[in-house]
Amino acid sequence: MIISETITIKTDKLPPEVDFIEEQITQHGFKPVRWAIVDVKDNEILLSVSGYKL
Repeated sequence: MIISETITIKTDKLPPEVDFIEEQITQHGFKPVRWAIVDVKDNEILLSVSGYKL
């Protein structure tokens, strides 16, 4: 079953690399199907993520 959540990741580099974002999503327990950057504040990125929970 695919679920959607909003997660926050921290980065020192803007814009972040796609590989970095997908690695962080995996570390949050998702196998992503799709994701989108919703907001950026300082070094935090808010992501909307849909995928399979690991």
